[in-house]
Amino acid sequence: MKKILFLAILGFMSLTSFAQGTIDLSVKWNSALSRYEVYARPNFSSSSFTWGISQITVVVPASAPDALLSISSFNGGGWGLAASNQVFAPASSPGNDFNGIQSSGQPVALTQGQETLLFTFTFADYLCRDGVRLFINNSDPASSASGMKGGDYKNAIDNGLVADVYNINYNNAGTSCSACAITAPELIK
Repeated sequence: MKKILFLAILGFMSLTSFAQGTIDLSVKWNSALSRYEVYARPNFSSSSFTWGISQITVVVPASAPDALLSISSFNGGGWGLAASNQVFAPASSPGNDFNGIQSSGQPVALTQGQETLLFTFTFADYLCRDGVRLFINNSDPASSASGMKGGDYKNAIDNGLVADVYNINYNNAGTSCSACAITAPELIK
């Protein structure tokens, strides 16, 4: 009887995790506040989503200072970066630095299709740099790639039931520090 009850609970938890939906991620430069912001956008709503142990990796140009990013947490737990979660200009991707930012998680209210600010970060010199983006799973270097030092930098969002609900990055072509994104047409002489 205990075995059946345990299997029923395990099955229910599995179904719940599959029914939960997925979460997309994005990073943006906020020129008014002079900081980068990382957002989550779910395809479901939950007044108390169990955000578990998770990682979001920020990829910055190798020209940025080789120092810890300054992180401020907003939702999804206490986000932080340790020196062991960084790789600067690895041989497999010499134009980029990889910063794995992790959270132990905490419940968060999510609304379908709406962005939720997870954390913000700045460089030590507080300057904006074009081209900051999020790690692209299955495209950016794997842990076994040259220079990655065995570190797994894949984005992952644990839903508290040991299921990864991370889906994709959106608007991930790289941030722009320009306050104006309008391009004027060329004038004909």
